[in-house]
Amino acid sequence: MLDLERYRANPLARGLAHLVEAGNHAEAGRADDAVDALERALAAGCRYKAAWLDQDRRLASLRTDPRFIDLVARSDMRYTEDAAAARPRLTFAIPDDLPDAFGYPLLIVLHGNNSNSTVTAPQWSSLADAGWVVAVPQSSEIGMTPDAFTWNDRERTAAELDVHLEKVKRATSIDVGRIVLAGFSMGATQALGIALTRRIKVRGVLPIAAWLPHVREFRTLVEGGAGKVLRVYGVVGENDASIAGTRELFDIFAAHKMRSELEVRAGLGHEYPADMSETISRATKFITAP
Repeated sequence: MLDLERYRANPLARGLAHLVEAGNHAEAGRADDAVDALERALAAGCRYKAAWLDQDRRLASLRTDPRFIDLVARSDMRYTEDAAAARPRLTFAIPDDLPDAFGYPLLIVLHGNNSNSTVTAPQWSSLADAGWVVAVPQSSEIGMTPDAFTWNDRERTAAELDVHLEKVKRATSIDVGRIVLAGFSMGATQALGIALTRRIKVRGVLPIAAWLPHVREFRTLVEGGAGKVLRVYGVVGENDASIAGTRELFDIFAAHKMRSELEVRAGLGHEYPADMSETISRATKFITAP
């Protein structure tokens, strides 16, 4: 059974918490309680695509329930309206010191799914004190919970990054030879994909707790020659569900002589390490070293 209390503890995962609760009730044969849980979600501003509810196997027993059918329609309408109103956002910090002759190095950070730039930026902003511009885009792809956003569509992610990158370049002087793409969880996965497909040209990638249930796509890209000049510095907890996939991916990097390094943190789950300031300083030095 999914960990309901963990989702309830995260304000940006309320939509998922209600969905898990509904699934628990439905699987126990409590149809009214299941629909009530979803009604509470909608009352709290949450929203679900119709497919998320109709295709959820845990909710299969509800598919002919009139209350559920009505709720799915209302939820899908809410999602459609909220999605249409969402816009990409960008938060960025510029160092106090002037750039060198080549411009500032740039770190672009993708938040995890069901998160946002406000929550994410403080984890990375210390690098601005070391002379980097730190840009934290916020996706326009909405999640289940108000103020939660996702990066599930890679082309959409890359297209938004194109716009953000141009905005940062217009705002200040950027050294295009020192652009690092970073991220957490699904943001880290998309950072790897965008860099390996060369959708956006970067010096390297800094994935923290990348979501890697499998690495088939990335194996194919690397074996096809992607990443020859790319540098990757990764961090993953030994208790992260994606630890096996992360190890496998970095073994692929090593086998193809990519410049890469992986930190496996003892006792850490799917979360940021406590020493992020030191971690990103170490990682960016590795990526931008001559």
